[in-house]
Amino acid sequence: MKQDIKEVLNGFEETNKELPAAHRTEFLEKLQGAEKPMSKPKIFNYVFKIAAIIVLFVSVGYLALDSFNKPDLIIVVTPIERQLKDIEIQYLKHIDTEWQNFVALATDKNLIKRYEQKLNDLDVGYQEVIVKFKQDKNNILIVEALVENLKNRLQLLKDIQDHINLLNQKTKSYETIIL
Repeated sequence: MKQDIKEVLNGFEETNKELPAAHRTEFLEKLQGAEKPMSKPKIFNYVFKIAAIIVLFVSVGYLALDSFNKPDLIIVVTPIERQLKDIEIQYLKHIDTEWQNFVALATDKNLIKRYEQKLNDLDVGYQEVIVKFKQDKNNILIVEALVENLKNRLQLLKDIQDHINLLNQKTKSYETIIL
C-alpha cells in the first residue's frame, strides 16, 4: 500500500462544496477550547487527601492511647464527707450489734420479720438521702437527714430490745409466782 502522495492527489478531483456559514465561528470556538490545556488531576489534591487521612489516623491513635494510659480520677473527699462516713460506720456497727442481740432474744418470727421490714424501709430512705447528698454535699439539711435516719434505726432497735427485756422480766416474774 505504499503509494506516493503525488500519485494519489493526481487522481483527486476537487469538488467545490460550500461550507456552512457558521463553520468558521464553530471552528474558532473549538480551536480556542483546544488551546486550554487539559486540566490534569492536580497532585496537590491527592497529597492533601493523604495528609488528611494520616492526621485522622494519628489523632484517633493518640486518643485511644491516651484513654488507656489515663489514670483513674482521684476522688477528693471533703472533711464533711469523712466525718459523715465515720458517723455512718459507727451507727451501722451499733445497729448491727443491736439487731444481732434482738434476733438472739426474740422468739417470734413474725416480730422479727416486721422489724426487719421497718429497718429495710429506713435503709431505703437512707439510700435516697445518700443520692441527694452526692448531688449537693454542702447542704446541712441533707447531712442532718442522714444522721437522723441512722439514729431512728438505732433507736428502733433499742426500743425493741427494751420491749423484749420487759417481756422477759414479766415472764420470769410469772414463772416465779407459778413455781
